[in-house]
Amino acid sequence: MSRIRIVRNGVEVEHDLRLESGERQIADTYGAIRADHRVRYEWADRHIPRDSYGLDVFCGNGYGTHLLSKTRHVLAIDGSEEAIRLGREKFGTPCAMFCQNYFPFSLPEARFDFAVSLESIEHVPDGRAFFSEIANSLRRGGTFVFSTPCEDHLPFATSGNKFHFKHFTLEETLDLIRDSGLELITWAGQDCYEMSKDRRPLKALSDDRITLKTEQAGQFTIVAARVA
Repeated sequence: MSRIRIVRNGVEVEHDLRLESGERQIADTYGAIRADHRVRYEWADRHIPRDSYGLDVFCGNGYGTHLLSKTRHVLAIDGSEEAIRLGREKFGTPCAMFCQNYFPFSLPEARFDFAVSLESIEHVPDGRAFFSEIANSLRRGGTFVFSTPCEDHLPFATSGNKFHFKHFTLEETLDLIRDSGLELITWAGQDCYEMSKDRRPLKALSDDRITLKTEQAGQFTIVAARVA
């Protein structure tokens, strides 16, 4: 599956799932992945339990799955067959299983110890339904780490990102947790771009400026929550 039909703003359009569509990181070594993406997975790695079984939803080419599965068993899901193939070939570990699927899909209820889904909910037409499906798959006490662009600091209308459906304000992001009955553990903000006066991203910040700042809003929000 390299292209699918989806509805965007009431119109059916083609969504390009190819590895080189521009939607995903495509490097085949961890160190070659853009630093801002690695930083988010490393933050997630610090906030989810070790020796556990969980999900990496919309795993892309699997670089984050590789990191998480060093100390856990991980089921990694992505809509791109090419990305899943690369994940198996370059980022596979004995504790990682890769699966191709595109939302909407159903996950077993109360099955997993953790779920990680970074830069994902903005990529599906119904981000809230996607979030709820993942949250419902977690056991009591399970940890959910997710991230998304923040509308307050990286507006969707001026982002120029053709793969997104919506950016979530910080309040909307935290509402996802409350509406799903989860408890907030912590959150952080991250800036990745220099911005123009009309709030358009110009160029990527240097690696030393993309650190995650606890409870400080940025262009991206990353959150850790748990099932009560």
